[in-house]
Amino acid sequence: MPALIQKIARPGLICAGLVAIHALLLAYAAAENSATFDEPSHLAAGVAYWRRGDFSIYCLSPPLLRLWAAAPAVLAGAQAPDTAPVLQVILAGRHWPYADMFVSANLQRFEVLLMLARWGMIPLSCLAAWITYRWASSLYGPLAGAAACALYCFNPSILAHGALVTTDVGTATAILAAAWLWWRWCRSPSWIRWAWVCVALVAAHLCKFTAVLLWPMMLVMAIPFVILQRGRNGRRVLAAWAGAGAVTLLLLNAVYGFRGTARAMGSFEFSSQFMQHVQQHLPSWFPSPVPQLLINGFDAQKTDTEGGYQGFLFGQTYTGSHWYYYPLALLCKMPVALWALVAAALLSLVVSVPGHSEGELAAEWAMFAGGIVYLLGVLLLGDLNIGTRYLLPAFPFAMMFVSRLWALGGGPIPAWLHVRNGILGLMALETLWACPNFLSFINFAAGGPGQGWQLLTDSDFDWGQGLISLRHWMRQHQVKTITPLIYFGYVDPAAYGIGYSNRIDPGGYAAFSTYYLNGLTNRFWIRPGQRAIGGLDFANALRSRTPVAVVADTLFIYTTRDMEAAMIQAKARGLAGP
Repeated sequence: MPALIQKIARPGLICAGLVAIHALLLAYAAAENSATFDEPSHLAAGVAYWRRGDFSIYCLSPPLLRLWAAAPAVLAGAQAPDTAPVLQVILAGRHWPYADMFVSANLQRFEVLLMLARWGMIPLSCLAAWITYRWASSLYGPLAGAAACALYCFNPSILAHGALVTTDVGTATAILAAAWLWWRWCRSPSWIRWAWVCVALVAAHLCKFTAVLLWPMMLVMAIPFVILQRGRNGRRVLAAWAGAGAVTLLLLNAVYGFRGTARAMGSFEFSSQFMQHVQQHLPSWFPSPVPQLLINGFDAQKTDTEGGYQGFLFGQTYTGSHWYYYPLALLCKMPVALWALVAAALLSLVVSVPGHSEGELAAEWAMFAGGIVYLLGVLLLGDLNIGTRYLLPAFPFAMMFVSRLWALGGGPIPAWLHVRNGILGLMALETLWACPNFLSFINFAAGGPGQGWQLLTDSDFDWGQGLISLRHWMRQHQVKTITPLIYFGYVDPAAYGIGYSNRIDPGGYAAFSTYYLNGLTNRFWIRPGQRAIGGLDFANALRSRTPVAVVADTLFIYTTRDMEAAMIQAKARGLAGP
C-alpha cells in the first residue's frame, strides 16, 4: 500500500513543483518587463471601478478581470482620478485618456502598482495549470497529467501573458474551468456539478465576450458521450445545456443589477456596423436580453475592431486579417520541441489508449472537440491579426491532447515516441533560454528572437515591454537622455525614470521600437506629456545601419549621427523617386 500511495502521489508532487516554478517565472517576468500597450488602461479602469464605481471606463470587455487585477493596487493606495473629464469621449475610446490621467496621478508609484497588479494575475494562470493536470490525469492517468502540466507551465506564450494586466490568460482559465466542469457533468451528471457549471459560465462571461464560444463547445463536447456512452440521454444533455444558458443569463443580469435589461433594442444608438445590422433585423420593441452596459460594451468593442488594425506578418504590413496569420504565427511562437510532440500526438491517434472503455473514449473525444471548436471559432470569426494571444484558451486543450503520448506505454507505436520526456525537457530549455523576455519568444527554427522582429510584432513580439531593459542600458552606459525615443507603448517612459526628448543630441543616442522599424504607424511619445501619431519615414534607411545595442529584443539603439544619416538618405531617395 505505501508503494501504491507513493506511485500515485509522485505526479501530484511534480505538478505542485511545476506550478511553483511557473509562478516564480511569471513573477520574475512581471518585474523585468515594462507595461505593455494595453496594461495601463486595464489597470486604470479597474482602479476606477473600485474607487469611482464607474464601469463605463474600458467596457470593451466585461469587468471581472480588471477588478481582480486592480485589487492589490487599490489596497496599496492607487489614486483614481475623477472620470468626469473623459465621459464626453466615445465609449470605445475613453479608457485611453483616462489611462493617461491615472499614470500621471500615480507617476512615481506606477511601476510598483503595476507589478502588484501583475502578481495578482499569477494565481489565475496557476489555476489553469492545475485544471490541466486534473483533466489530463482523468483522461490518461497521473503521469500524463504531470506532462500536460509541464507543457502548460513551460509554454512561452502562456508565460508571456500569464502575469499581464490583460484579459487573455484570465479568460483562458475561466473557459477551461467551465469546459472542464461541463465535461465532468457529461461524464457523471449531478445537480451539484451542474450548479458549478453555471457558476463557471457566469465567471467566463464576466471576463470576455469570446466566452460565448463556450455554448457551441459544450454542445459538441456532449456528442461523444451521447453516441459512445451507453445510457446517456441526449434530451437530458440538451435540457442541462439550455437550463445552464437560462441560469447564466439570469445571474449575469443580476450581477449588473438588471440595469437596462429588457430595454427596447430600437432605443439604442449603436456605433458599430455589426450592431446596427442586428438592430435593423429585429423589431424595435425587441427587449435586450442583457444589461445596457454589457450590450453597449459589445458595441464599443465591435466599433473598435471595425476601424481596422494594422497587421504585420513576415515583413508585410496590411489592414484587417488574413486566414493564414494564426497558423504561420504559431509556427514561430511555439517551441520546436512542442511541434515535434504535437506531430507525435497526431500520429498516435491511430493507436487507442490501452484499457480505454467506450466511456473513456467518449471522454477523450469530448475534450478534443472542445478545443477544436474554440480554435475554429477564433479562426473563422476573428477580425484582428495583432497576436496569437486570442488563441490562448485553446492551449490547455492542446497540452492535454499531447499528453496522451504518456498513456501509450507500448503497442504498435514508433520507438522514437519513447524519447518524449527528453523532447519535453528540450521544450522547457528553449523556453527558459528566453527568460524573462517571453513576449518576444521566437523558436530557433524561425531564427529566434534576434530575427523575430522581422516576422511578427505587436503582442506577439513588441508590445512596449522594453523600457526597464532600456533603463538598465542607460544606467550602465551613463546615458541620461534618449533623443529621441520612439517606442511602441502607451505609458509615458517618465513613469520608469527614463529621460527622453524629441530634440536630437548630436553626440547622443536614439532608440526605436521594432514596431516602427517595420514601417507601422501608431501613437508615440515625443516628450513627457505629449504624443505624436505617425511612423518612421526613414525606417528602411535606418534598418540598413548597425545598432549600438538591442535591448529586450525590441528596442534598437543607434547613435544620433546614424539616425540623422538615415534621415538624409531617406530624404534623398524620396527626392530621387523609387
